[in-house]
Amino acid sequence: MNVTHVRAHIRLTSQAEVMTFVQGLSKFNDNFTIENHNGMHRVNAKSVIGVMYTMFDYPEGMYLVNDTHDGFIPSFVDQYRMPE
Repeated sequence: MNVTHVRAHIRLTSQAEVMTFVQGLSKFNDNFTIENHNGMHRVNAKSVIGVMYTMFDYPEGMYLVNDTHDGFIPSFVDQYRMPE
């Protein structure tokens, strides 16, 4: 795996968390995606359905990526980060 962008390893465990997470990202004009560990599966991080699907299929391997400003991850995302 050769990741060429900054990403945050996150974990979402419920529909309520997904809704709050998506609402938080929707306050930003940047384009965000969530990808799996190898980047082969990517969804729009502002899509409730896409994030829910990814949460169920890749519960331990979700990574938030800012496609507009590489490296910028909103501070509210810290509460969803996986401990490294």
